[in-house]
Amino acid sequence: MSTLQVELNGDGVHSIAAPARFAAQGSFSVALVNRGQASHVHLNLDDTLAEVATLTATNHYVESEGVTRVQVTTTDPDDTVRGKLKVVVGHGAATEYVTLAVKPRPRNEQPVIVDESLSSPPEREPEPTPAEALAAAVDEHLTGERVTAVAVVAVAIVVAVAVALAVDSPLVQAGAAVVVLAAAAASYLAVR
Repeated sequence: MSTLQVELNGDGVHSIAAPARFAAQGSFSVALVNRGQASHVHLNLDDTLAEVATLTATNHYVESEGVTRVQVTTTDPDDTVRGKLKVVVGHGAATEYVTLAVKPRPRNEQPVIVDESLSSPPEREPEPTPAEALAAAVDEHLTGERVTAVAVVAVAIVVAVAVALAVDSPLVQAGAAVVVLAAAAASYLAVR
């Protein structure tokens, strides 16, 4: 964003130093730079500029040795619009005019909208609960053939555990443990 700098009180009380001309594409700011005692400044756009530009405020109090920035919001004109910015200091003690040219932005450039929403943090979606995270992971990984494979593995584990509990033999229990481990490895590979 471009800035038009206007110096106040640099050459004495109520003096104004500003460029004769200033051009901007899109919105810009006016920096009121005070080099002396505190001052009241009035800014005014002529009728031609007022059709494409708007000041955030017209009357400003600038602290001693301070800087006040005034935002000038513009619409995008079809052609360059020229007019005058009037700068008045000390309740009319001094007046200066700056010829402003508001030029159209290139058509591929999007304007940046500056408003109150930029001062607040962006809204974020809340973190999912552990149950929601598990459900999302299951939905993501268990689709189609994987569901069938996991179901077969679950049946194999249930049958192996039931046989191991029903038959009181160390050899059958060892075989059931091998089936459970193989099924667990198969389910891991199916879900991965």
